[in-house]
Formats: sequence, structure tokens, C-alpha cells
Amino acid sequence: MKFFFIVLFFSSFSYGAGGDLSCGSIECDDFSANTSDLASLQSGLTTYMNNCYGCHSLKYSRYNRIAKDLKIPLEIYQENLIFDGSKPGELMNISLNEKDAIEWIGAKPPDLTLEARIRKPAWIYTYLRKYYPDSSRPYGVNNEVYQNVSMPNVLEDMQANLSTAEFDKVIYDLTNFLVYVADPSANTRKRIGVYVLLFLLLFTSFAYLTYREFKKELK
Repeated sequence: MKFFFIVLFFSSFSYGAGGDLSCGSIECDDFSANTSDLASLQSGLTTYMNNCYGCHSLKYSRYNRIAKDLKIPLEIYQENLIFDGSKPGELMNISLNEKDAIEWIGAKPPDLTLEARIRKPAWIYTYLRKYYPDSSRPYGVNNEVYQNVSMPNVLEDMQANLSTAEFDKVIYDLTNFLVYVADPSANTRKRIGVYVLLFLLLFTSFAYLTYREFKKELK
């Protein structure tokens, strides 16, 4: 009986782990974020603000924090990427309210600040690249990752005008930006963590040498 429950537990765990690796009915494409790549993050920010921000807020982020982290001069950020007159220190809310969203598109689009933590980055990367024509759907498209999706393919025109490699790079940069937005302090934590480990290594070395000296005197 005990053996049965052990087998059942590990079978359930293995099933859950396998499910985490999939994107709906397909496997997720490979994706490895690099939030130290400022050029990629800046490109992703530009794509997001020009194509996604009209419907999807980043309400836990501030314009000036992103500008600072991505090394974008605040004046350039304000002039080119703030379209509604918001102040740089404000949270990145959008003007679309829930009532209008439901009336116009049937549902309120979700905020995407934490999307890369709610879902895996590989899921986002795959989802954005797996739209396909489907005349039965309201917007004429469907998605291999999220069947019967209600969101249109807002990057359809861009995809039509770029090569596959170029479009994949756009989606990589956009996903990379969402990974950064979901945890903007990650790089700082990693950098501090390296300093802490070096300090502990140095401290341990001095502590060991001190211990050896005391041990000599005890003899």
C-alpha cells in the first residue's frame, strides 16, 4: 500500500513537471533571457510601447525607473515613448477603463507587469510567434499555444514585412523586456550576491588563518 502511494506521488509530480514544459498542445520554444543586454531591452520597450501599451498596462512600473535601468535619457523617453502626457514618476497605467474595454473588445486586457513571473518566459515567446490565420475567429487569427484566443495578432503587419529571423528577434526582445519588468531588481541582486560571496570567501580565509595561529599558541 505504501509503495502504491509512493508511485502515485512521483507519477503525479512527473506529470506536473512535464506539463510545465509545454505551451498548450505544443512544446515551448527555447528561450533564454538576458536582462543585461540593454540594446535588447530598449528594443523590447519600444515594441511594447508602440504595439501593446494601448491595451496592456504595466501598473507596477514607473516610466522613470525603466528609463534609468535601460540607460535611456529621460527627455528622449518622454518625447518618444510617453504618449498620454503622463509624468515620468507616475505608474504606467493606461487610459482604457474596464467598462470601455468590455464594450469594445469583450474583456479587460490584463496588466502585464508580472506576466513573465506568472507564466514562463518561454511560454510568452512561443505564444507571440504562434499565431495563424483562422477565418472562424472574430479577428481572423488563432494561436497554437492558446486556442481560441481573443487577442488579435497586433504584430501581424510587422511579421509580414520582416524575415522570420528578424521577427523572432523582435519577439525575443519583447519577451526579454517583459522578463526585466517582472523583476527589475534581479541584476542588482545578482551583482550584490557576487560581492557577498567574495566577502564571505575573504572573511573565511582570514578566519581560518587566525584559527591556525591560535592553534599554534595552544600547542
